[in-house]
Amino acid sequence: MFKTIFRSGSASGAKESAPIKSAQVIKTRPASSSPLPHSRPSPKAAGSGVGKEQSMPASANIIMFGQIPFGKEEIQSNDDMTRISFSRVINQDVKLGAHLYNRIALLRATDAGREVIILIDRGTTTPDEVSEVASLVSSFGLRITNGFFASQHVIIALSKGHLTAESLRNAREVRRDSAKSAYFQAFTEIIAWAYDNKADDIDWVVDEMAPMSRVCFKIGGRYIRPRQYLLPTQNMINMLGTVWQMSTGGADAQFSTLGEQQAQVSLSLPPNESTRPNGARLRLRWSSMSNDRGTVVTMRIQRLGENTLVRSLEDAGYLDTHMDIFRRVINSEGGIVCFSGVVGSGKSTSLARLLMMLPSHLKIQSIEDPVELEIPNAYQKTIARDLTQTGVDKAFLSAARAIFRSALDVLYLGEIRDLETGNIARQVVESGHSVYTTTHARSALGIVDRLVSPQIGIPRSVLGAPDIIKLLVYQALLPVVCPHCALDESEFARFRGLKGDALSKHQRYFERLERLYKVGREHYRLRNPEGCPHCRKEGLPELNGLAGRTVVCEMVEPDERMIELILEDRALQLQQYWRAQADGRFDTQDMTGKTAMECAVYKAICGQIDPREVEMRFQSFETVENKLRARERYNNVAVLHRGAV
Repeated sequence: MFKTIFRSGSASGAKESAPIKSAQVIKTRPASSSPLPHSRPSPKAAGSGVGKEQSMPASANIIMFGQIPFGKEEIQSNDDMTRISFSRVINQDVKLGAHLYNRIALLRATDAGREVIILIDRGTTTPDEVSEVASLVSSFGLRITNGFFASQHVIIALSKGHLTAESLRNAREVRRDSAKSAYFQAFTEIIAWAYDNKADDIDWVVDEMAPMSRVCFKIGGRYIRPRQYLLPTQNMINMLGTVWQMSTGGADAQFSTLGEQQAQVSLSLPPNESTRPNGARLRLRWSSMSNDRGTVVTMRIQRLGENTLVRSLEDAGYLDTHMDIFRRVINSEGGIVCFSGVVGSGKSTSLARLLMMLPSHLKIQSIEDPVELEIPNAYQKTIARDLTQTGVDKAFLSAARAIFRSALDVLYLGEIRDLETGNIARQVVESGHSVYTTTHARSALGIVDRLVSPQIGIPRSVLGAPDIIKLLVYQALLPVVCPHCALDESEFARFRGLKGDALSKHQRYFERLERLYKVGREHYRLRNPEGCPHCRKEGLPELNGLAGRTVVCEMVEPDERMIELILEDRALQLQQYWRAQADGRFDTQDMTGKTAMECAVYKAICGQIDPREVEMRFQSFETVENKLRARERYNNVAVLHRGAV
């Protein structure tokens, strides 16, 4: 596939037609159809009435909507926007209300002229609103000459600066240049492969000291280097340079391997019967870090507007005891529910599913960057944060002020990561409302330290007040062994042909597990690296023997004593108090006072997780045993000391 593209430096396809200018009509088409037809609305259109759609006798492709001629067909993707020529988005220039940015975008055709193009979400915008916006625009000496119906994600991308006139000009340039078009097509195919195989991240490892460079993927928590994605280094640089042209949010004019860069790339994937029947909308967060041999460009895949990926919390791996806590929490008013975990741990997906469990009589308002998962009965709003901006974020502050006028019951704040998000979480929770959010912390109790840190700045006196912290959750995702081919301890030894020292080491490993967790080795199951027909994936032998991932977690539902310790900043005593609530058993579902690692051990005892995966994610069992022995020695010395006194 890639050899042909890179050798020829060109790609087949029809030459792009000229972009549409003001007062021309766009008609969307399937990917395989011919270029869009152009036509001009009849001058008689100006006499149509307000408040209703009216077909134009001069053209079947034109209707009147709020006295403005609109093309009938909808602009559904960023690719469709490449057919419209404009100079810039002027929502802010004409003081359009920020609450309209997700359904209306105003485009100035040229800087010298007065013509304005309006794009609207037809499902949420009325003809009267269009007429009011036209009056607003005219008060600035401009006039709306024509409009297009567009999907909401296109309007948001324009309004928030993710899709600009410059990026669209670059996209047109890429499509006109056969070599660049081929690079972009190859890039899209790689992203499609990553999407179809449920990758979370993609690394473009540019090695300028070698003739070939590699594309790597993070799939199922594993870092995978497929052989088919070893590409010529110069071609990878050219490909990334082409994609950078179509990105937004970056500070540099060109892609460079010499320094760090950040940007974001919007991409639409075509339908695929097996994995994306309706296509897919993605946003790729680009972050590069140079090294001695070149650079590594990491792209985080954000799947926009999806809800089919959200399983129930039980299906994700939460235990019955966890679900009991969730049910208590969602039926109480006020307080913060905060999920934490490393990047790719599934915390946002779990939180979205929890929000779906809330009673239907509650009004849920979200602020996210961006909206990734659709949550029924929630009013979701994308607030894009500028990747290069420092200081006050005016768009975010405007949304924050609007929150308090929206009569909400629950705020879903996508992530608390800085002073602005920390401040809005504080204000909402102190006003008696519920806040559901995420942050990056090392443990459930570590969330407290994260929230009071200088980077976020919520005062300890706030978090230590009664009924402010409702639930703290730390979660991780661990691979599940395939139930059809997993091996027990003795089967694994025979399968690997272990003998002598290797067999002794294998047996000592399970002896340690039995000492630590008081459960026989016959309960554990190990991954079969050969896999079976149920779990093998073509081209991904690294995933043989695995069947998805499961949640392991720790939960803290603070009581009065814990709140006191939070207020007094006594982190060690807080940890000890919480851990003292554990029952000391590892073969029961009761996870009170137990860590995420101990939750993983329980699932390993149930035969779901290979115990070696537990060690890789948390710490070795040898380290756990050494810590226990050190604690026992300390306690023994303390007892002797008290006896001597």
